[in-house]
Amino acid sequence: MSVINAIKAQLPPALATMAIEHFTTLDSTMLAAERQMQSGRRAPFLLLADQQTAGIGRRGHHFDSPPVAGLYFTYAMPAPTATALLTPAAGVALQQAVSQVVQVTATIKWVNDLLVNDRKVAGIMATFVPDPQPTVLIGVGVNLTPSAERHETKLGLPIGALLTAAPATDLRPTLLAQWLIHFTQLLQRPTQIMPAYRQHAAWLGRSVTLTGAGDNRRGIVQGFTDDGALQLLTSEGLITTTTGSIRLV
Repeated sequence: MSVINAIKAQLPPALATMAIEHFTTLDSTMLAAERQMQSGRRAPFLLLADQQTAGIGRRGHHFDSPPVAGLYFTYAMPAPTATALLTPAAGVALQQAVSQVVQVTATIKWVNDLLVNDRKVAGIMATFVPDPQPTVLIGVGVNLTPSAERHETKLGLPIGALLTAAPATDLRPTLLAQWLIHFTQLLQRPTQIMPAYRQHAAWLGRSVTLTGAGDNRRGIVQGFTDDGALQLLTSEGLITTTTGSIRLV
């Protein structure tokens, strides 16, 4: 069975009719999705690659995407009216899918990473594309197995993987299908997103440095607002931000 058929066989009818394309190699599923939209393609559709030669992470960082060792895809969806919770919902859905399929408990580092034992095992990014129709591209990269081709992140976050060795069967179709199911269900019940996010959030109560939101700030992670913003207790008081990245002090 092809990878596409294996994915669709696990999706409910409403999702199984969506166009899914599987590539051996792409520069980036995000870039490929943008190119397809510039050529007139309309959402929803999903692009999956076995390898990315120029994978993109959040804030323009490179995301190492070696062959066979990971799951790399972009989901193009019509932009909803409210977009603030899309990235938190994608993180919760991935945490749930990983727990279900791989039986590994991961935590969600604000705003877009999945961690196992404080090592990054997945990254998520969301990009808004206004034309030819308002569309959100959700890019997901998951480190399934170890690879020497992966490198430490720009923020010095250690890199990990969900498994210590390649599984006997390809877990990508099931992991992707379950992510899509959970993500869709969460968007239909938005009040469930942040409670689930808080339950699995990484670094609550720990000292971190906030970068990318003006001057670097040091503080203690206090929690998250209902619209997904970070609450950080600093020496100057509690601040709330929707932008930036955090790393442990």
